[in-house]
Amino acid sequence: MRSSLLLLCFILSLFFQNTLFAQRLDAVLLNQKTSIVLKKNNLCRISSFEILINNRDGEEFTEVTIPFSSLLKVTNLKAYIKDKNGEIVKKLKKSDISERSSFSSGTFYEDEFVKEFKLKHNVYPYTLFYEYEESESQFVYVEHWVPLLDLDIPTLNAELEIQAAKEFKLSYKDSFVSSFSLDSIDDDYRYRWKANYDGSIENEVFAPPLLNHVPSVQVVPQKFKFEIKGSFDSWETYGSWQDELIAGLFEVPDNDVKTIEKLINGIENEKERIKTIYEYVQNETRYINISLETGGLKPYPASYVSQNHYGDCKALSIYFMALLKSVGIECYYAKLAAGNPIEEIDHTLPSMQSNHIVVCVPVKNDTLWLDCTSDNPFEYIGTFIQNREAFVINGEKSYFSKIPALTKEQVLCERHVNFEHVTRNECKAEFINTYRGANFELLHNLISSTNENDNLEIVREHLIARGFEPIEIINHHSEQDSVKADLSYSAKSSSVYEKYGNDIIIRLLPFDISNFDSPSNRVLPVQIDYPVYKKDELNYKIPTSYIANNIPEHKSIEGKYGSYSIQTEKVGDNFKILKTFVLNSGKYPISEYQAFYSFINEIVEFENKFYINLSKKSF
Repeated sequence: MRSSLLLLCFILSLFFQNTLFAQRLDAVLLNQKTSIVLKKNNLCRISSFEILINNRDGEEFTEVTIPFSSLLKVTNLKAYIKDKNGEIVKKLKKSDISERSSFSSGTFYEDEFVKEFKLKHNVYPYTLFYEYEESESQFVYVEHWVPLLDLDIPTLNAELEIQAAKEFKLSYKDSFVSSFSLDSIDDDYRYRWKANYDGSIENEVFAPPLLNHVPSVQVVPQKFKFEIKGSFDSWETYGSWQDELIAGLFEVPDNDVKTIEKLINGIENEKERIKTIYEYVQNETRYINISLETGGLKPYPASYVSQNHYGDCKALSIYFMALLKSVGIECYYAKLAAGNPIEEIDHTLPSMQSNHIVVCVPVKNDTLWLDCTSDNPFEYIGTFIQNREAFVINGEKSYFSKIPALTKEQVLCERHVNFEHVTRNECKAEFINTYRGANFELLHNLISSTNENDNLEIVREHLIARGFEPIEIINHHSEQDSVKADLSYSAKSSSVYEKYGNDIIIRLLPFDISNFDSPSNRVLPVQIDYPVYKKDELNYKIPTSYIANNIPEHKSIEGKYGSYSIQTEKVGDNFKILKTFVLNSGKYPISEYQAFYSFINEIVEFENKFYINLSKKSF
């Protein structure tokens, strides 16, 4: 009896602790369940969500959007609200549901749509429940299950259940799940995963892909039919399916072939021939996302781009390849996961782990990786695709190849700044900046744009030094084929020269270094996909009738994570300061974060404390 009473008290204690914990949050995903049945190559999925809404901020989760398309049907959508006593107080009406295209600014036309509704109550807390059914007859993924509403919203209970005939073989990978079971039911297998999530992961500075640190399950069929029969038995069988899917798309009109032959006539160097064709595609086409036909997986043919002068990454790559092939240049369709942070390919799970297409062109002693959606110079490997594996499609000989990483010289950003004291605490500064890497790409794309007002607004927001108010954007330009861009501007600030009585303190213009959390707060490891390399030449004019009381010593820091150096010298009526900062690319586990943070913090603290003291001359 006593043990039963203790158990009851323990259960009640947990209940009240969870209730109080849940009510401190804007919202909580109380329950999420996804049930999938695979039968005769048809997939039926039922998904349900039960969300506790505690306050007005939590109401963002009462706005529900469900994607669908001609291949993915959504039916049997229902929803209701329960009050704090568990009574149903509101139900979703058919008239509450709207449908629209999931049209985006970079999309010309697509057959992807969304159903959406908003269902909320006026007394907190309350619970929103909704459920819907999806069906597909063609698919290459059974499920990519991530039972989260948002990173800061806990999931108390989540379950994924898949039932499939025993001959329907599945491959899967799970992460951070609490349990997995596999049962046999007559002629079927039932796979079941359970998970929960405490809402503790944050999007920290230089964090690795966040989906690698939350509960997830990926499930793919070993055999499938998506327009044509395919297999994920191996990467080679997947490559064969992709190769067959794009076969027959490379026919281009004779006029295009004649144009290309004329353009490259007399050019003997193979790279120059490829460059000429690549720039022709850049000049004659534009990127527009087109999601049609085989769920957006099958590209439009080269003839489509020739006729319309636009296409998505798949279509533009096919068109470029068709032009190369027409003049006998070897090239390959290459799939990769673009963007940052870089997502590693899981080689143990052959599957579609890509979101972008580029063209791989082998040349003598080299391989070119050419992104047909980019306006960047030929051969420039930008931050979007650098330093990752690409899956090069070549039938059964398909293979992975590493796209080169950007070097620190390729991302170097330089500032040449002249400072002059104007009034008591105000100075004027003339900046001459040279950008490479990500900031080059930003400025290069702005220069290519025609909207000057928007361009200047982006420059002010992203490229003007912190603590400075721009006076005039003097010039921003990028030479053709150059991998750097220049920006000149004048600005004013009240944080460089600070007057204290008869003295003036000159503060250092610090490097713009990311604000890292202290080791006690950091949760995730550090992933730096490409180096950070900065150089400054700062010239501070000494005001008339003032002399310097100190010349700060040189400082140098070298270590595993990077380096820092600063040199100061007096040149006539100026102080000249040369400084450099390098942050090495790499992956650093959380066990190293204290050392990593100490390296960064030493530099930041030094720059914040650096000053030159000027005193009034005695006459």
